[in-house]
Amino acid sequence: MHIPFVSELLAKYQQLLRKHEALVHRLEARNAEHITTWKLSSWALETTASGLALLRGNMLQMANRRWHALAQQPGRWCRLGEEREGPSHVLRDVALTEARAALDAGGPRVARYQLQGGEQYLELRTDLITEAPGAESRVLVLALDITEQVLAEQELARARAALAEREHLRGLGEMAAGLVHDLNNTLNAMKLRLDLIQRDTVFAERQRGNLDALVRIVSDATTRVHHLQDFARQAPEPRPGEQVRLTDVVHEAVDIVRDDLEHRSAREGVPLHLEVEVPSLPLVNGSATDLRYVLINLMLNARDAMPRGGTIRVRGHAQSAQVVLTVADEGTGIPPENLHSIFRPFFTTKGDKGTGLGLSMAYGVVSRAGGTITASNRPEGGALFTLTFPLLSPSAPVQRASRGKRAPARGKPRRG
Repeated sequence: MHIPFVSELLAKYQQLLRKHEALVHRLEARNAEHITTWKLSSWALETTASGLALLRGNMLQMANRRWHALAQQPGRWCRLGEEREGPSHVLRDVALTEARAALDAGGPRVARYQLQGGEQYLELRTDLITEAPGAESRVLVLALDITEQVLAEQELARARAALAEREHLRGLGEMAAGLVHDLNNTLNAMKLRLDLIQRDTVFAERQRGNLDALVRIVSDATTRVHHLQDFARQAPEPRPGEQVRLTDVVHEAVDIVRDDLEHRSAREGVPLHLEVEVPSLPLVNGSATDLRYVLINLMLNARDAMPRGGTIRVRGHAQSAQVVLTVADEGTGIPPENLHSIFRPFFTTKGDKGTGLGLSMAYGVVSRAGGTITASNRPEGGALFTLTFPLLSPSAPVQRASRGKRAPARGKPRRG
């Protein structure tokens, strides 16, 4: 009676043992699969180019190798678009700020940050990890290096702006073609009238200085009208290898501007002074007409920047292998955010009173002469424009000064 029972029990035991062994094998295979998956996931997280961090409250629970590398970079991160007025933080504080924002929003967030003092950009993506009811939420933060993407976007924006600018210039060129024709007719009529006046020898000798100044102004205006058309069409006129005496150019420009300052000073009752210290300077490359226009433009801009009056100082000197001219005023100065834009075409801070072409054309004139023009603010107030020209040997024809009165080396507007 006991033997069959024992045999049956043994058979059941052996069956259970086989099931147990099969279960163990399946568990071993599943564990091996889980271990492989975990290793693969760990390898992927540690070798990815993006930083990954897990936060709970104010604690950084877990982070991969890339995250630690980004966190150890020198410098602080600020939100893109808030580089000047916004706060800057280390990466951990940035992640905590974004994590709190994601918790408040109850969902994912995306924000961009820039490393101060460098061209590196991060995109931080935050999302909530679902927890059991009542448990403290955790936030997953992914830091993507989007430097190449941002630089490409900036380059695309610049290309679009350049395209829009070219379209603007094309439209201006079409308009200028008609205006130049009409203005040339007017200027030619003025030249004819001046020629007739100069035939009156008595009157011409008595007003020689004024007549010479008018002839020079009309001639310069004719040249500038043609240059404006060329500029608007992005086709600068080729320049021959001319050399000029900057000292003569400065004094001729001062002659023209001085009368304007005198009239405004008398009309508005504001003290306007002009001080000129330009010794005999070496020859430089360029067009006397164009360079005279540049200096007139700078001095008139200085006048406009001093609504309550002040002194415009024109200085010149030669140093090492270049000639330096400066035009300084005591006005309101240039907003720092505009210093890098004032030489761009159509950029103006004068509203409807300005075209945005004066300084841009001045930049082109000085560049074609092989020089540079820069703008800055004086510590004591006002703006400072600095023009530099490389020294040249006197091997080309020299453009001599036009006839007319010359300003003294140092002076102020006369009071009439």
